[in-house]
Amino acid sequence: MDKPFAEHMPRDGHDQDELLRRLASNEKMAELGRLSAGIIHEINTPLSVIAAASQMVLCERDLPESVTEMVERIHQEVQRLSQLTRGILSFSREEDGAEGESDVNLVLQEVLTFLKYEIQKRSTIVHEELDPHLPLVKANQNLLKQIFLNLIVNALHAMDTGGSLLVDSSLTDNMLIRVRIRDTGTGIPPASLDKIFTPFFTTKDPGVGTGLGLYVTKNNVERLHGSIEVESAEGEGTCFTLFFPTL
Repeated sequence: MDKPFAEHMPRDGHDQDELLRRLASNEKMAELGRLSAGIIHEINTPLSVIAAASQMVLCERDLPESVTEMVERIHQEVQRLSQLTRGILSFSREEDGAEGESDVNLVLQEVLTFLKYEIQKRSTIVHEELDPHLPLVKANQNLLKQIFLNLIVNALHAMDTGGSLLVDSSLTDNMLIRVRIRDTGTGIPPASLDKIFTPFFTTKDPGVGTGLGLYVTKNNVERLHGSIEVESAEGEGTCFTLFFPTL
């Protein structure tokens, strides 16, 4: 039998004060989370404009080398800030909801178009093998973009210059949409493979990676009731496989 309600109440003034302090602290943390989310949303808008503008400038021909280097640096730093803000939003749980309907192929193509300059700069060969008959997924389009953008950017960085990127989609026998993003990069060391989805874990140099990217990606995939798997071999490359339920 459950204990009487009174037995769960603080038994003395000290316990009651401690409970009140904890409640106040929790409320402050919740308010801080809401405030942070609002600030990040405001920051993301100009970041998106800067990212798009810098990419348009980099697509111009015959730019002076000094200008190209400067704009490339701007583009890289904007991407790094965007990844950081996505991580903060994920912790605050105030991102766009998972509701919606999306065409996985369309989102993948939009992400590849957005990264066109980065792909060309790295001389990466992209192979698209997208099943044109896929059903829609129950997923917020912005959330899908974040997932695919982070994984493809990671793949490009893993290959540095050159290499081959495979992006494919298909429908499994149990009616799940499968998306694979495979690179021919350096691969992930076996000792790190089990840790890559852990927040703040990174194999990148200090100041380059936040250690939030793959954590946020996995978190977002699960919000869409999907799953993510990874296979990797050092010196051969890495493949991330995602599964999403259809409508």
